[in-house]
Amino acid sequence: MNHEPTRLEPALLEWLARADHEPGRGWAPDLPIGELRCHPDLVARLAEIARPIGHARRRFVAGCPVIQHPKGRPIAAAAGTSWLVVRSALSPGGLRSARPLDAQLDPDWVELDPWGVEVAFARTIDLLRGHVARAYERAEAEAEA
Repeated sequence: MNHEPTRLEPALLEWLARADHEPGRGWAPDLPIGELRCHPDLVARLAEIARPIGHARRRFVAGCPVIQHPKGRPIAAAAGTSWLVVRSALSPGGLRSARPLDAQLDPDWVELDPWGVEVAFARTIDLLRGHVARAYERAEAEAEA
């Protein structure tokens, strides 16, 4: 298992950048540890913040968890021990990533610190959930357009 990527999986980045995605099929179960390219704690953190949002779906792409709108648009993804992106188009504020990776995704994707080192624990969860909720709303609006 690769906990901290020095580069992101090309298959994950290609998948996130695509415009055509199959509708999500529910909440995929956790992968066996040997297949993960994301630390189990980060997989759990992403689930904690995303599961309560609308009818969010989860799948794994290249061993990394991806959150999708039910119509298929990806809204969040994680890799390693601390790489988290959300398609919220919001300012990261206090959740700005201390070590951003150049993922070369659309500017609507925002890199966030999933652990909120500079923010209180409960507030970190609320802020992360706000980003995912905004990304879900944007995907919902795009699906209706």
